[in-house]
Amino acid sequence: MRILAGQKLVYAWLTLISIGVGFLLVGKAISDPAITTFDHLQVHRIDIVEPNGNPRVVISNRVEFPGLYWGGKEYGHWSRDAGGFLFFNDDGDEVGGMTFQNRKVNDKFVASSGIMFDQYKQDQTVGITYDDENGQRRAGLRVWDRPDEPLLPVIELSDKIAKAKTDAEREEYHKEMNDIAAKWPKKGERLFAGKSHDDSIVRLADGQGRPRLVLKVDAAGNASVQFLDENGKVVKEISPTADAAPAPSK
Repeated sequence: MRILAGQKLVYAWLTLISIGVGFLLVGKAISDPAITTFDHLQVHRIDIVEPNGNPRVVISNRVEFPGLYWGGKEYGHWSRDAGGFLFFNDDGDEVGGMTFQNRKVNDKFVASSGIMFDQYKQDQTVGITYDDENGQRRAGLRVWDRPDEPLLPVIELSDKIAKAKTDAEREEYHKEMNDIAAKWPKKGERLFAGKSHDDSIVRLADGQGRPRLVLKVDAAGNASVQFLDENGKVVKEISPTADAAPAPSK
């Protein structure tokens, strides 16, 4: 009995010592945070957050990729299906990211990637994009105009589309989303500079997104400058062929 009592006393002391050491280590970690180094880290998703819990950066695979964040709250995304990075501002709103994806069915494929930066409280306003559909490629720098309209109603509808159980529900929410966008001032892409299929292009548009000036070099090396009206009709074109002086008569 004395041996058993002694063992109990030893166990009690060991428990107290363990608790004391644990408190010391926790206190040290809080007062003097350590930097942990890993040689190899394999994860599905990493969330970097602010002290208030709002997201700042998310790095994720396709399956764990988040939806839309607004005010620190996550909403479902109606169409997003990619992996990469998402960036957030001080309000906890999504403000851009980098995404990469491709899909292949038999010998057909589509691939895309992009780096996007969003207007405050709105959609993307600057981006570098690449899109490829079975070898028909488009890549370049893009700049968009966005209206000064709140995006939250559209985000809430995106959440409803993502959670809808039937095609009829999804179609109805899509219609509501389009109706909201239709009431906004008409905006669009103001600048594209890059490659579209076999042409190198710089395209400038007016405030409503209508192309008005196009600088182009085609696959054969022919250069041109086109001026367009508001309906997209070429009203003037400058090119070596068009401006070439007529050959002297013999």
